[in-house]
Amino acid sequence: MASDHSMDLENLAKLQTEGVNPRTVHIDQLSTLDMCTLINSDDQHVPHSVVPCLPEIAGAIDALAPRVSQGGRVIYVGAGTSGRLGILDASEIPPTFAAPRSQFLGLIAGGDEAIRQAQEGAEDDRLAGEEDMRRLNLNPELDSIIGIASSGRTPYVLGCLAFAKGLGCMTIGLVCTSPSAIGLSGNADFVIAPLPGPEVVTGSTRLKAGTVTKLVLNMLSTGTMIKTGKTYGNMMVDMVASNLKLEQRSRNMLRRVSARCNTFSDAELDSLLVECNHSVKLAILVAESQCSVNVCEKHLASTGGVLAKALAATDRPNKNTVVETIASRPFVLCIDGGGTKCAATVTDATGVVYRGSSGPCNLTDHVGDVDSVISTILEATKSALMGVTTGVDPRQNTVRTYFNSVWVGLAGLDRAGFQDRLSPKLAEAFGIDDPKNVRLTNDVDLLTAAIPLSHAKCPALVVIAGTGSVAMQYKWSADHQEYKCVARSGGWGHILGDEGGGYAIGLKAIQHTLGLFEDVSLGLVKPDSDQLAMAVAAKLGFHIRSNVGMDLLNDLLAQKCTQGAKRRIAGVAEAVLNLMGDCKVAAGIVKAQVGKLIGENLSRLVNPDALEYQVPEQSVLILAGGLLNHDRYRATFEDELDSRRLYFRGTVVVENASVVGARYLSRQV
Repeated sequence: MASDHSMDLENLAKLQTEGVNPRTVHIDQLSTLDMCTLINSDDQHVPHSVVPCLPEIAGAIDALAPRVSQGGRVIYVGAGTSGRLGILDASEIPPTFAAPRSQFLGLIAGGDEAIRQAQEGAEDDRLAGEEDMRRLNLNPELDSIIGIASSGRTPYVLGCLAFAKGLGCMTIGLVCTSPSAIGLSGNADFVIAPLPGPEVVTGSTRLKAGTVTKLVLNMLSTGTMIKTGKTYGNMMVDMVASNLKLEQRSRNMLRRVSARCNTFSDAELDSLLVECNHSVKLAILVAESQCSVNVCEKHLASTGGVLAKALAATDRPNKNTVVETIASRPFVLCIDGGGTKCAATVTDATGVVYRGSSGPCNLTDHVGDVDSVISTILEATKSALMGVTTGVDPRQNTVRTYFNSVWVGLAGLDRAGFQDRLSPKLAEAFGIDDPKNVRLTNDVDLLTAAIPLSHAKCPALVVIAGTGSVAMQYKWSADHQEYKCVARSGGWGHILGDEGGGYAIGLKAIQHTLGLFEDVSLGLVKPDSDQLAMAVAAKLGFHIRSNVGMDLLNDLLAQKCTQGAKRRIAGVAEAVLNLMGDCKVAAGIVKAQVGKLIGENLSRLVNPDALEYQVPEQSVLILAGGLLNHDRYRATFEDELDSRRLYFRGTVVVENASVVGARYLSRQV
């Protein structure tokens, strides 16, 4: 057995998974209800810990999908709980998505006996991992390995990954600690490291670590199946009706997707399924195209099994179809594209709202890749349309016939040249010839749609506090009949300082915590003497003790993904806000940051000497962003305005910019 630093048992106590949870040190003295409440409260941290890992998960899915679509195997390896969770995910994919049972395999240290009964010492056998991989006759061009180890150091898993990587297979490491032996080994192409924090029972990684492992595996396998055409919209059309429940689900799906199947009786649907070898996907294609089973099988094969593409390939335009006019299109669309996600809202004349979303589409992060931004916008739009029950043909793989008006607000649009490059592409994507019907602006401009009719055409001041912060001033343009940004203050980004934003608050709280770590190391204070530092450390997956400050510092500095590190630090702001009522230090950090946001950014725009000055009492104040939608932050913000005697004609708090924009468009139609 190897004896390198990755398996040094003396370092085991330093792992986040082995930390002592300060919130549960007295759990054995609680009533049963209080105990359950505490466990449930601690579990709330689990899904949030996945957020910083989303870029790495998405990259892994994009690498898995082409291999799986060509028949490549996905092999899960782990020990104990990690191994069992891998076997569970592998075993559920074939019946759910009609995948070959030999394509998804789960291996556990100690063999199948270890599934039900722990095999002591099996996880420490690195050579056994290598031998298990050797028996599989891996194909490096197609096969992929997912190594699961909460501690990030399990020798069996390290052996599996090293052998597979040595052959050239694609490898993924799923761990709950950072940095980790798996990450440092260089044998994982993707290292996914959610940090749910110390367990309620120290070291029992079947708890939060097990839950977060299940969440990530769900996302990896489901995302891969979606990308390989196993779904149509959000329906599992690539399934086989193998029992009574699945037979009824198949009938329901056929009727929902296919207009022709709506007229079929149960017996007729069953007959169609028998004809199609019980394949729902093939039955939909046969019913809609009215082609033979053999022809439809060829269409599915030629399109890689993607139903939407196969439907488009068999669809024949009806020569008697009346050409629709843009005025007859039933919906308007608003897109709010930012660095975290692209949100789409569709609404009709009655004001009914349908929402969808896709990945990030900040133009600053996609320099030179306009087509990728367009693709993300269309993906979000189709996601929103999936919720529409009438007026939408689910067979359509386009959005060109639905919208008479579109407003796209994109972060980073201010970069030179982007507007001219994007406008014609957006018009083409939505099939709209008149440029006036496709409005392309900065994402902040969407917020002006929130100005109430009673204050229409009043000057507006917009303040955003989310991960970052910015203040902007708007005036009504009579010539263009819309609001135009005439001044801005702040919004320089987290590196240069978005004062008052979540990142700035999180950074101050982490600096405070690192200082306390050093005081603990010097024996100046006790580890449990500071409520805020304990909360921040727990949020980041650490426990306050001597010599841990450098571990936390190294962990943050070693974060590979800049965007992931930014979100992780900004995420600390939630812990600070939650402590404001009980902790003077937390309240002081928030108050100081709000003071800078108002005193340095907003104050510039309301300075009577400023060129674009408008009297605040005649202006509408618009507040947006995650922090300004938090009660305690907003209360602090309002108190600061009062202390500076800043008053406005009206104040509007915006929760969802794309919904506000869509409703504004629907009033204009």
